[in-house]
Amino acid sequence: MTYEEMLRRLVGLRRFGMRPGLDGIRELLERLQPAFAGGTVVHVGGTNGKGSTAAMIEAGLRADGRRTGLYTSPHLLRFTERIRIDGVEISRDGAAHIAEEIFASSKDGGEHTFFEVATAMAFAAFARASVDVAVLEVGLGGRLDATNVVERPAVALVTSVGLDHVDVLGGTRAAIAREKAGIWKRGCPALFACEDEEAAAVLQAEAERVGAAPIERFGRDFDDRGLPPLALAGAHQRRNAALARRALERMGVGAAAIAAGLGGVKWPGRMERLSPTVIVDAAHNEEGARALAAAWPDGEDEWTLVLGVVADKDARAIVQPLVGKTKRVIVTAPPSPRALPAEELARLVPGARVAKDLREALAMAEAAGEKVVVAGSIFLVGEARRVVLGEEADVVAAQDPPAGSAGRAEAGQKL
Repeated sequence: MTYEEMLRRLVGLRRFGMRPGLDGIRELLERLQPAFAGGTVVHVGGTNGKGSTAAMIEAGLRADGRRTGLYTSPHLLRFTERIRIDGVEISRDGAAHIAEEIFASSKDGGEHTFFEVATAMAFAAFARASVDVAVLEVGLGGRLDATNVVERPAVALVTSVGLDHVDVLGGTRAAIAREKAGIWKRGCPALFACEDEEAAAVLQAEAERVGAAPIERFGRDFDDRGLPPLALAGAHQRRNAALARRALERMGVGAAAIAAGLGGVKWPGRMERLSPTVIVDAAHNEEGARALAAAWPDGEDEWTLVLGVVADKDARAIVQPLVGKTKRVIVTAPPSPRALPAEELARLVPGARVAKDLREALAMAEAAGEKVVVAGSIFLVGEARRVVLGEEADVVAAQDPPAGSAGRAEAGQKL
């Protein structure tokens, strides 16, 4: 199987949508040997910040001399971004080889979801590379996410609780917190940061119920004082860094390696300056938009917002915190089948200019002598890196299906 053939097979799995539950991933891992499900794992969940936090933890572990695996989602431009070993993306041939094994071993013709197969690929890659620690980012929720097949993580973290994917996880922060708390395990450290008190109470109560230990909350049991200089910009990254530091301390990592990890981590698309005139940020929900608004670059009147969102997000909630930062907005559609048409987005932003795609949006801003902040969709951020930096992209865009597609959990596993 070639890498392009693998991508096309993965795209075909989108028809199965998203099926919360652990039966599918368990079946895959039973057939796919060796697998890493019983190895040392750091499990990172949350509405926002989980990718940045996972990347910081992995960088700190690597600075400590440990061989690491990092599994994140979604990707910006290449599927191989999701699976990294010692900070390096898995090779295309390596990914295709593992995928071929998975598809060949499937007695049911491959009727597993996109995310189940991707997660199984990560576990297999980590096992075969003999990593010391795998850092796993939860895909959606926690309790029924495929990554939650791990029975005893060394540390589990929840970075935040916000109103995202409410059709799947529930319409309140308390309900969403309950799903995210599903990664807590008996006898395992549980760390969390949560501004909403009701959600924080749920995270605390669920940790106590399952017997997680110790249970530590940002702002109560640890804070961001004394952090080393951070590679990732924005005040919100201090909270993520504090969580990462605490997790690394729980893993026995020393201060020098923690400082090296937090100060040297590379995590694209998070308040990332691609050029003197282009900044990108993967703010794709209300919480992310508020964090971006708080971290808006100095001289805010100098910056134009280039905004594009996908249709299954609350566009109005994303727009509101950001449009107050600048009077100049260009709306466009991200390169995704889930994209909200730019004309529909423009109705929420009076006076916005409309561009057919990101390249045209950047050209419009350049012609007017404007600097831009690109936000609203991870897919749009990836496109910006391709257009501005010339970064290589997959020839087939193997994107995850939208959350909530193809139904909910099976009987007995209702959300």
